[in-house]
Amino acid sequence: MRLSRSPTSKRVTPASTGAAPRRAAWLCLLIGLSPALPASAQAPETSELMGRIVAQLVDAESGAPIEGAFVALTTLDRRALSDTIGTVAFFDLPPGSYQLQIRHIAYGTQTVQIDVQGVQSAVAAIPLSQTAVQVGELEVLIEHRPRFLEEKGFYERQVEGLGTYFDPQFVERWNMGGWTTGNQFVQLLLDLSPAMPVTGCVTGTPQVIIDGQPSMDDDGHLNGRPSTALDMLATYSIGAVEVYSNSHGIPYEALRTSTGCGSIVIWTNRWRGRTRELGGGDIELCQPKDPAHRVVEGTIRDEFTGVLLPGAHVFALRYPAGKTLDPETIEIISDRNARYRVCDIPRDHVLTLQVEAADRKSAELEIPLDAQFVTRDLTVRVAGPGDIAGRVLDRSTGRPVAAADILVTDDGSRTQTDSDGYFALEDVMPGDHLVQISHLGFAPMQEMVSIVADRTVDVRVQLSADPIALEPLVVTAIRDRRLEIRGFYDRRIQGERTGLGTFLGAEEIARRVAAQTSSLLREIPGLMVTCSGRDCVVGAARSDCERTNVYINGTLAVGERRSNIRANRQNSASIDELVLPSEIMGVEAYPGGASLPAEFSGTTGRCGAVAIWTR
Repeated sequence: MRLSRSPTSKRVTPASTGAAPRRAAWLCLLIGLSPALPASAQAPETSELMGRIVAQLVDAESGAPIEGAFVALTTLDRRALSDTIGTVAFFDLPPGSYQLQIRHIAYGTQTVQIDVQGVQSAVAAIPLSQTAVQVGELEVLIEHRPRFLEEKGFYERQVEGLGTYFDPQFVERWNMGGWTTGNQFVQLLLDLSPAMPVTGCVTGTPQVIIDGQPSMDDDGHLNGRPSTALDMLATYSIGAVEVYSNSHGIPYEALRTSTGCGSIVIWTNRWRGRTRELGGGDIELCQPKDPAHRVVEGTIRDEFTGVLLPGAHVFALRYPAGKTLDPETIEIISDRNARYRVCDIPRDHVLTLQVEAADRKSAELEIPLDAQFVTRDLTVRVAGPGDIAGRVLDRSTGRPVAAADILVTDDGSRTQTDSDGYFALEDVMPGDHLVQISHLGFAPMQEMVSIVADRTVDVRVQLSADPIALEPLVVTAIRDRRLEIRGFYDRRIQGERTGLGTFLGAEEIARRVAAQTSSLLREIPGLMVTCSGRDCVVGAARSDCERTNVYINGTLAVGERRSNIRANRQNSASIDELVLPSEIMGVEAYPGGASLPAEFSGTTGRCGAVAIWTR
């Protein structure tokens, strides 16, 4: 809190302050040898040439004494607090002019000048006027809590902490892509939750509750392949998730059907009013009016992933048979469950349907009207194929394996690694694919790789030399969309090829288990982290660099400072105050200016740079 009153200065002369007569008489009594002198003003043994200052602070309007004011004798760097009757005293003062600086939260700051002559006492009655206290702007951060989740008790259960809770902010941050099926996202959440129970589990699979309704079918299972309901649920429709590894804390809707195998409670983001990707909302489907006419209805799904598409647009063209001119066009929007319905079509008409979703259109499809109620599900290709990018290394030496053969067995896609062991396969259909890696002199291997629509999956393979009986090692990870757009993965590949730069992904950061960002960066070769108390700065391991440029999400957060440059003293934020390790999903470190990519070179890149990417 800052006191807004600007310091004022006035001169107060001893015994002629202009105070009321009763106040002057009281001060005269105060400076004498009367026993009434308060302890804070008792004079010690003093030299005959020394003087003293005795002052009383009072309210300018009421005359009441002001207790607890901070008074500084700035000339001699002495300090005191006014006592219960508002007095302060300074002794053993050589003759001269002195300044008293007075500070009080209700009266602001004021400076008073007092002259001390010889052994006389300088007496001052100082009236202070109250002043308004100005504070900076108050910023209140309110967490957005959807009313739908509050009504369902999500946040109450989160406070109780009997399960693992993924709120809307977490789901939004970890979203795997608009057209990813819900089962893939739920598998990610299960990896971040305690293991499901084994003993006492009747069905062998956790139950899935979506918006309070059990969704598990007879053939559904969650270990490796979730239920059909999750297959059709798109990730963008998931708003919050609760995971319970036992029956404690499970909400009533899930508890009444509990099988002892744990529960996954999914709340769709119906509170948004419309789906994030497409639009839509509370759509009411038409109701048939004429029983002699036809009705066509069904659901709309993505052609690649099979996820439901609420808010998709259906254009229905109908016209009498044999007359193709001027057809009647009807536009219909699918509801929250991705259902559509076309009502009251005369039986002698021809009906053609076309779907549009996310700026993608399907081909026109003629629907046979061979029954009063016709069910026809529609698809549109919204999600695109995914990509595979990876590297093959020799497990024993860590060297890249060139000319290794990479084969996707089900569709026949094939490629080979380059001289640095890298390979890439584009336009792979979403789903699970068996990938074979082989090379003469190494034990062949195969691995199931899950391809996500419109995403790149990183595959790192370590082959074992034949005939050593070691299992090949495969590590797969879905690339984060934001890091991919920012070029993190391209720079990592280039850095691995040239040996310039150090890169940490989310997995490496999690394995290091660093409590502070300074501890995480301290393990990177070429960087030097120095701490003075809580102030930790990152520098390069060279004598002329005190600080390295630190970028957070592409923006310069801490500027470089060399030993012969003092212009950036104000830019001294501690790295631990800027970001926490749990918030970091990627780190790039370039200890020297020669290794800097163009994005982080700037005009002061001599000492290198550290780029931190948050979740």
